[in-house]
Amino acid sequence: MAFTATVNNVKHKPTTIRDRLGALWGLLRISDDDYNAYMRSYDELFVDSPENTKADYEAGVPLKGYPQGSSNELTQLYKVIHLLCTLGSVEKMYMPPTIDPEQSVLSNQILFERIVANDLQLRPGDKVLELGCGCGAIAEHIAELTGATPYGLNLDRSQIEKAWKNPNLPRDQFTVGDLNMVLEFDDESFDAIYAIQPMTYISDHARTFSEVMRVLKPGGRFVINDVAALDAYDRDNEHQRTLIQHTRELTVFGGFWYYRYWENAYRDAGFELISSVGRPAVELIKKEVALFSRYEAVFRFLTKVHLIPAKTDALMQRMNANSASYIQAEEEELLTLNWHCVGQKPL
Repeated sequence: MAFTATVNNVKHKPTTIRDRLGALWGLLRISDDDYNAYMRSYDELFVDSPENTKADYEAGVPLKGYPQGSSNELTQLYKVIHLLCTLGSVEKMYMPPTIDPEQSVLSNQILFERIVANDLQLRPGDKVLELGCGCGAIAEHIAELTGATPYGLNLDRSQIEKAWKNPNLPRDQFTVGDLNMVLEFDDESFDAIYAIQPMTYISDHARTFSEVMRVLKPGGRFVINDVAALDAYDRDNEHQRTLIQHTRELTVFGGFWYYRYWENAYRDAGFELISSVGRPAVELIKKEVALFSRYEAVFRFLTKVHLIPAKTDALMQRMNANSASYIQAEEEELLTLNWHCVGQKPL
């Protein structure tokens, strides 16, 4: 029976057994071209990625955007990693903060999305845009909670095609698009905009935040929740630098910026910063790592007895590599995947 959670009398059904079986089938049938492109993408996307630390901030070092931006390699990576994530609890392509450690990752996603909905301050009939919307699962929930009309933009066409199949989402309002380019919407089109963990691929923060400001109505809110470096991270510490690199490869984030840089990006674009806070996710991370470790053991066995292709096992091993580093990095408070900012466009 599929898990169903209720928030404010709204039922929201996350990843189902059918979704997981569909993802497994997709992985078993993956082409050699997609497999090779996915494996190559780690070297193409996550080597010498930009970082700005607390020390940089205090020294006045300018923010360095992610130079690859929204590349073809990134599209190839997300095409495959979305299938792997759907096997677990992160079909929505994000690890939520720990809101209730006694509950599952899926339940904490639902609880966190309630926080996002409250921050957006939407009313029934308002228009809300999600940047990096994936398959539209978060947008569907936000719409259920608020009564707003959802729009979504995502780089990976395969996920948008999945959104198009969702009868609860308006097909013509979910499109393939790039948050690093001019947003193809009129000025003051939306009552609120949000982005949950796609923003580390921004190549030019000023341009992206300016575009959000342009298409947002006066008084509208812009909410982001994404990776941030914390006070303790020291790039000159080899141990810490290795933990961050391992975590980057596991969770596939691009740029890594001290949280004050996110705050400045809001202010520089003209937003009033309403709130800025980081939340840990380590207890949930442990649950997800345990699940994928079991998957990895099963895949290894099935490959050994020739029931699944060796490349399917290799994909799982590549994704789950260095998971212990991710846990350690959060425990040492070097980073959070959930730095949460709320900004408002002046009236």
